Amino acid sequence: MHVSNLLLPLLTLSVTTPAAVSALHINPQHKKALSTPSNGQLQAKRDVPSTGHKTKAKRLVKKKKRATCQVKFNATSIATEATTSATFTDSTALPTLTNNENWANATATATSTSAWDDGTSSASASTSASASSTSSASSSQSTSGWYKVDEWSGDSFFDNVNFWEWNDPTHGTVDYLNAADAWNSGLISINSNKRAVMAVDTTQVVSGGRKSIRVHGNRIFTGGLIIMDAVHMPTGCGTWPAWWSNGPNWPLGGEIDILEGVNDFSLNQVSLHTGDGCTMPSDMNNGQVGQLTTGSYDSYNCASYATSNQGCGVRDEVTQNAYGEPFNAIGGGVYATRWSKAGITVWFFPRTNIPSDITNDSPEPSGWGTPMAHFPSDNCSPYQFFYDHFNIFDTTLCGDWSGADGVWNYAGYAGQSESCAAQTGYSTCADYVLNQGSAFAEAYWEVSYVKYFNSTTEV
Repeated sequence: MHVSNLLLPLLTLSVTTPAAVSALHINPQHKKALSTPSNGQLQAKRDVPSTGHKTKAKRLVKKKKRATCQVKFNATSIATEATTSATFTDSTALPTLTNNENWANATATATSTSAWDDGTSSASASTSASASSTSSASSSQSTSGWYKVDEWSGDSFFDNVNFWEWNDPTHGTVDYLNAADAWNSGLISINSNKRAVMAVDTTQVVSGGRKSIRVHGNRIFTGGLIIMDAVHMPTGCGTWPAWWSNGPNWPLGGEIDILEGVNDFSLNQVSLHTGDGCTMPSDMNNGQVGQLTTGSYDSYNCASYATSNQGCGVRDEVTQNAYGEPFNAIGGGVYATRWSKAGITVWFFPRTNIPSDITNDSPEPSGWGTPMAHFPSDNCSPYQFFYDHFNIFDTTLCGDWSGADGVWNYAGYAGQSESCAAQTGYSTCADYVLNQGSAFAEAYWEVSYVKYFNSTTEV
């Protein structure tokens, strides 16, 4: 999402994009502590240098978010040296994928870190992700051009994910738990309705960071239709929840932010982040409910390094129950993301208006009407700029977006009418998070399922 587009429009930003590393590997023996290289740059991609005093430029920078890796708990390799953004400015360096291979067995690129098959090391050249892509649900019969290849639901939901237990790459006031601690603390559970719950600790006063959950899906996919049904999502001042997908070698493998926002937002924004060369057509807004945001950078350019990591984002100011408290008040709904030859498209269906073809596992996107966001493939190949993705659920607190001074102290955008500083009486997000645990009773995910579909014609 575009923080500069969400913040005070009268301010002109001047932001220096930090270097990014080509891959992130973490030694779990040093849990919660990422080493810092001699040049002072942090290891995690899209990180903002941490200082005692935030300048205006740093406060208003785009969220600089999440590292791209999928970390196996017994990984032993160390972080690579940081690479300057110049490494990624040539679009010809991006891999060319035709997606003619089996969708569920997409082959990772040479520098991919998404191998899960033996759990002993990061992926090497041409590592196959087939092991992590083995379906936990047999292909169901479908009357549409899409057929189901995997489903996370019920008691086995958490069998399909791994838990991120290291420092938050977005500098949140948060302490992510491993699987054992998450179960033992009660922050994850399968409730009586067979839905997966991922919550935030509500102990009133904590130090360092408040316990929360971040999970990375095991399935590696390139193209397809991914459908998620949730009845509740985290909300409230200090929260930064997201359901999104990411590829290797950020931003070259691409990032798709499907459901995301901060604090008391009530409007969703869908964003893409890519390497250099992915742009949107000038008439893009005609094919979607949402609208491209505008700001200091070219909204039609999805390249992260050309837009201070903003990429390109579509905010839906029409649908009034797609995010936050309004979403929870109606019992949530379904988000569907189609990644196909036509581009990347996102729909939202409120609880009372979910198409029967979705509930019948025979999805037919051609009958779903105008999407929330549609990023056409005209000038952005969906298999060149996006590949080998895995889904992520997380709830961070504060950090580079929710906790930025200009966000915490400002309102009047994305459906939030009053600033969190005014609502809470706290001048900083971190102080609020550390001292008001009871305020995070609504900061939880309740997810019915995540389903993956493939097509022999559209992907």
